[in-house]
Amino acid sequence: MLAGAGKAPINLEGVLPFDGFDLVRDPIHVRSVVFENPDGSRACLLSVDATSMRDDSALRSAASQVVNCSPEQVWVTVTHTFSVPHVRTASHLASDDERARNVLLAERLAAAVHDACAAAVADLAPVSMETSRGSCSVNANRDVETPEGWWLGIDPSGFSDRSLRVLRMLSSDRTVATLYTVDVQSSVVQGLRDAQGKALVSADLAGEASRLLEDHLGGVAIFLVGAAGDQTPRVKGAGALPELGRILASEVEAALTDAERLEAASIELERVAVSCPAQRRADFASLAPTRSYEFVPEGSIGTTLSVARLGSLTVVGIEPEIDSALGAELRTKGEGTLEVLTMVNGAQKYLPCSQAYDRITYEAMNSSFARGASDVLANAILGLL
Repeated sequence: MLAGAGKAPINLEGVLPFDGFDLVRDPIHVRSVVFENPDGSRACLLSVDATSMRDDSALRSAASQVVNCSPEQVWVTVTHTFSVPHVRTASHLASDDERARNVLLAERLAAAVHDACAAAVADLAPVSMETSRGSCSVNANRDVETPEGWWLGIDPSGFSDRSLRVLRMLSSDRTVATLYTVDVQSSVVQGLRDAQGKALVSADLAGEASRLLEDHLGGVAIFLVGAAGDQTPRVKGAGALPELGRILASEVEAALTDAERLEAASIELERVAVSCPAQRRADFASLAPTRSYEFVPEGSIGTTLSVARLGSLTVVGIEPEIDSALGAELRTKGEGTLEVLTMVNGAQKYLPCSQAYDRITYEAMNSSFARGASDVLANAILGLL
């Protein structure tokens, strides 16, 4: 099998100020890995420094044209940094200037996808693969009990899967790509402003760790969001970002010292539709800690599992964010043959475990998935094995 990787900056000149952001603190990027099977068919993984991506059709189309594959053979995921502007629905914008900046942002994202994919295609070479597991110390549970009820914070004593998983692709004596995943949101500098009060754009934790890994290992380093629906960085603020990025990068490098070869002659992609119980989602403006809340059932809701098979490894990409405990359970039952990622090929907010409904957490109220959806999802994922 051949693989190649590429990286391209997202140019925000002329876009800012937009969507509440004014200046760039550190660059944001699109990263890409292209796979070519022995029969010549290709697939592509895109990672965008973005919070979420509900409509990825334009990026999928741009990638498929450069890679020469169908749009269905493209995975689009995000690093889940909270410090970037979104592409908005034009009708929701208040002025012609905002609408023009919105169009320009969409064009710049597509251009970065084009450049990252072109670099990845040019980088195609025969590769060997290796996987490794290590430990992660940068995450903490974010559900905290207050006198009024459960709310968002940092709780080091709450459950967090502190494992780290890495897939590295090597060609001859060089690293082509390093893919790594932990259960954490990239939100160390969320809400950061400069001395003049201007809001700053940042690739945050994922960007900092990937930059260091690219400097140390070579190739392209891609952060993939794990089961981080109830997870947060264990410390926050501008001063914490360099240290947490250094720690995460060093933990990835440490894990690679004990890597095992993964035999994979090709990559196979498929999509599986799953129907889950649904509920009425709370109005976002009304969300607050509470001891009393009525979860109202509302039929069913569909979601899609994106499945990639690489030799003995099955990687499942999920649209909604799931809790770290569910991710840990699935990985344990998968016995090393299963990896679970979130924010893949869409965004559907949260799909929490039952405990979240008992506690009436932010994630449970802000979800369109009803209690029991996590069991349905888990059974569907384990059925793929």
